[in-house]
Amino acid sequence: MAAPAPSPSPSPSRHHRPDEPPSEEEAARDWAGLPWDALLAVLHRLDHVDVLMGAGQVCSPWRCAARDEPELWRRVEVRSHADRRPFHTAEPSRARRHSCAVLCGLARAAVRRAAGQCEAFCGEGAADDSVLSLLADEAPSLKSLRIISGDRIVDGRLRLTVTSFTLLEELELSLCTDVYPGTCEAVGSACPRLRRFRLSKDGFCKWYTKNIDQEAMAIATMRGLRSLQLFANPLSNDGLAAILAGCTRLESLDIRHCFNVGMGAAAIRARCPGIHTLRLPRDSTIDYDLKFSPQDMTPWNTQDENYCDWHDLIYCSSW
Repeated sequence: MAAPAPSPSPSPSRHHRPDEPPSEEEAARDWAGLPWDALLAVLHRLDHVDVLMGAGQVCSPWRCAARDEPELWRRVEVRSHADRRPFHTAEPSRARRHSCAVLCGLARAAVRRAAGQCEAFCGEGAADDSVLSLLADEAPSLKSLRIISGDRIVDGRLRLTVTSFTLLEELELSLCTDVYPGTCEAVGSACPRLRRFRLSKDGFCKWYTKNIDQEAMAIATMRGLRSLQLFANPLSNDGLAAILAGCTRLESLDIRHCFNVGMGAAAIRARCPGIHTLRLPRDSTIDYDLKFSPQDMTPWNTQDENYCDWHDLIYCSSW
């Protein structure tokens, strides 16, 4: 009996070999010919780092859209491009400084492309004096300013810049290394529309005992606040009482890891009845979105063999 004839090999027209070039149809696809609305829809789906470093260089029409369409840059967000994790890491200082310089350069480019129409800016490791000065000069309609891991942002200069943002409705200063009583006071007088404020530290310091209420007393001047988060802040009951007396319109208050506060929920709501969302110092951090150092309930003894420098802390997260 004769052996069956071998099955015919697949037609080249139906199956490509791994090293075979794309079909004529694929090669002829004209990405540069996308309608303007479709092109803008694509760019709107990308984050701004991708647009600045990649998509905006695809071809001339894409480059023009990324450069000349202010609508793309009305809300600017610049974060670490590598993995989108919080930027506050134990990265070597030289590499970190380089990363900050690159991100700040991208942030400045994004603000310039907004052509005066930027209404919201969020920078994670991407804000310094040059970025803030540019925002003050070229973003007169800024309503939201969020700075995360702003190691170069100091109170003395920020308080001068923030007075330019008179339309500000939201302000965040998270994982920044300075304390900001001057900035908070300036915001209280210069930003009457402020509704949301977040001041999140990267760890509670029990041994920090001087002027522990200086930020809280300044926050108390933000009369229109509806939402306030103070994570790992050293404020005491006196500072919290000042906030509750000054910010009578509060609806949401988060003071997790503020372990100097002993005021309970009933006492807080009695002072400010409008609060309907309340997070107390020892409440769960399972939904907290930033990294923070292990809670320290007692002062460290610098003579103890287990003492370590602040920058040697192992950052942990509840994710």
